[in-house]
Amino acid sequence: MLQKKWVISMSLIASLAFMTGCSAAEEPGAAPEASAPAPEAAPSDAAAPKPDVSGIPEVIAEVNGEKITNADFVRIYEGQFPQMVQQAQASGQELDQGQLRKQTAEGLVNTELLIQQAKKKKIFATSKDLDQALGDVAKTNDMSAKDFLATMDKQGLNEDVVRTQLKTQLEVGRLISKEVGDFTPTDKELKDAYQVVLEQYKGQASAGAEAPEAPSFKKMKPELEQQLKLQKEGAAVKGYVAELRKDAKVTMNM
Repeated sequence: MLQKKWVISMSLIASLAFMTGCSAAEEPGAAPEASAPAPEAAPSDAAAPKPDVSGIPEVIAEVNGEKITNADFVRIYEGQFPQMVQQAQASGQELDQGQLRKQTAEGLVNTELLIQQAKKKKIFATSKDLDQALGDVAKTNDMSAKDFLATMDKQGLNEDVVRTQLKTQLEVGRLISKEVGDFTPTDKELKDAYQVVLEQYKGQASAGAEAPEAPSFKKMKPELEQQLKLQKEGAAVKGYVAELRKDAKVTMNM
């Protein structure tokens, strides 16, 4: 589970097309749904769908001459798959793996464009930066950096791979911050989002029963701030990548 949990965080940008284009609730200004009452328990793991990576070509795409390989795709697809299954189950929809595979491939192209742009802008992460980031992610998993690397190695990701992925995350993150900017929501946006969440709670009322009580605005504010910021940033990054693709040579093989 550690590897999948960590790879999901690494694949956030790679999944940009999927994460910013699924539903109205994910568009900028829409209220986050994560704070609404939890849905019924998902089916057991035995009944859950499995990631289908059959028929994926050895090179899924080329971006300005740089190849995105089958291994790149499988690592990201399998890493994000459990989260996508949960989202589909929560919304009562069946997961379309064909569409998810296509969106994952597009997301990997987007990521490669951002990596190349960071290089053009001379945005680099130093060894000290990587040590700090490694310590942070290890701490998040309640481990020392040494134990974290040992655990990742047992799951197929050696230290070089871990550091390469951290380097990508840091450099692309800095590029986005520099080129796209900060998207701190206003008080009005936060209050509007909270009102929508209140309506979601009211909608949970059943015959003869009162709706569950929503958390206070003060309690929900940090979560609302984070989610609204991610929504706005995601839309802006998607637009930024669209501009990069206009001048890029991209060949898709799937």
